[in-house]
Amino acid sequence: MIDWAALLDSLGVQYWTSGKNVATDCVNICCPFCDDHSNHGGFNTKTGSYNCWRCEGGAPAVAISRVSGIPVQTATQLIRQYTTGGVVASNKLVAAGTSLKLPGRPIEKYHRDYLEKRGFDPDELVFYHGILGTGPVDKWEGIDFRLRVVIPISDTYGNIVNFQGRDITGKQELRYKCCPVEKAIVHHKHLLYGADLCRRKDQIVVVEGVFDAWRLGAGAVATFGTSVTREQINAMANWRKIFVAFDPEPDAQEHAHAIARELSALGRDVEVVKYECGQNPDGTMKDFGDISQDEARNVMKELGF
Repeated sequence: MIDWAALLDSLGVQYWTSGKNVATDCVNICCPFCDDHSNHGGFNTKTGSYNCWRCEGGAPAVAISRVSGIPVQTATQLIRQYTTGGVVASNKLVAAGTSLKLPGRPIEKYHRDYLEKRGFDPDELVFYHGILGTGPVDKWEGIDFRLRVVIPISDTYGNIVNFQGRDITGKQELRYKCCPVEKAIVHHKHLLYGADLCRRKDQIVVVEGVFDAWRLGAGAVATFGTSVTREQINAMANWRKIFVAFDPEPDAQEHAHAIARELSALGRDVEVVKYECGQNPDGTMKDFGDISQDEARNVMKELGF
């Protein structure tokens, strides 16, 4: 159970616990996801969910972040502080007070340079996705995590349950390094990155990596690679329409069609879409993470988002 009223009090955010638009067990606010001039957004104290009467709403942590101006990561930690009992996460109960200590600290110039070179706005990624950065000699639980952008991974309800670190040097053996399985609250391959931002939508675009999902925006989820687990297939099946948009390479397309067959067997409306995004200056094939924001908007528009 979450004491939303006390949480919102601590942030100085106006809320309503009774009257127009307020359902049983809900604490309402002016929804930060739409042009709401009343109190259509409601936090449910029992389920921990957030819904808006006017729009699709979004994940609770993102709603708190937008209405208060604090980072998503901080909002998630705050929600845990005001939770008693447990909150639902990926069909499991995550005990109240359970937290995952992320490596890193606020991003620095070398993280910003890397992200800007790839065409991303670092401040936007900090605000909406809670990214952090590690320095030249950083370790986490004895593991080398130096010079990485640290990406918090949330479950469908916005609880941070894992993380991934992306090398910014281009020289480390592993481009991506995740939290060890035994230390994660939920295995990253049991999750779809970005699902918390798509919870109220009726269709999604499934892509391979986090940077692809960032570029395409809300509506895109990432599988952390082309291979998927049964848990990820089941998670995709929560949406009415699924577009699988993996890279154009034959191996990636083979995986995409395998996913489509499994989702079709579950009775879902699924389509494999193949985009040729051109080449990078070094001759490698571009993926969604490499295209421009305008190109990304066109992709999402073409798919009906």
